[in-house]
Amino acid sequence: MTSATVKNRTLKNHITHSKGSKTVCVTTCLNFFKIPFDAYHYTSSDRNVHTYVNVLRRFGWSVRSRKTEFKVIIGGITMTQLRRNMKKSEYTSDDYFIVSGYTSSKGHLMVLNGNGDTVIDTAGKHRWRIHRVSIVEKR
Repeated sequence: MTSATVKNRTLKNHITHSKGSKTVCVTTCLNFFKIPFDAYHYTSSDRNVHTYVNVLRRFGWSVRSRKTEFKVIIGGITMTQLRRNMKKSEYTSDDYFIVSGYTSSKGHLMVLNGNGDTVIDTAGKHRWRIHRVSIVEKR
């Protein structure tokens, strides 16, 4: 785990509600963007697994997809391919991207900087397929 992950981690286990959940990885990513743990009820719901985007927008962040720019295809790409594509781009270490990955049975959220370096990752040793990449900027 990176030092930023350890600093921003507030949950040790997922919190499950009747219509959604608050997960460790998403809560840690939102804490990195200075959104307090008790300011929202869900990070994913039964109807929308990407509820975290709405939480970011509610707290003054702009979340815009960069799937086309980083060549994220329908079946997903590997983290290595994403990092290679990020290094070729004009983004710097001051730009932050929220990255959604999955395996056959789990979903995960991470924060990377513009150089492709990991900033927040609560499950560092997994091999994720990336299916969503968004830049997060202050409005």
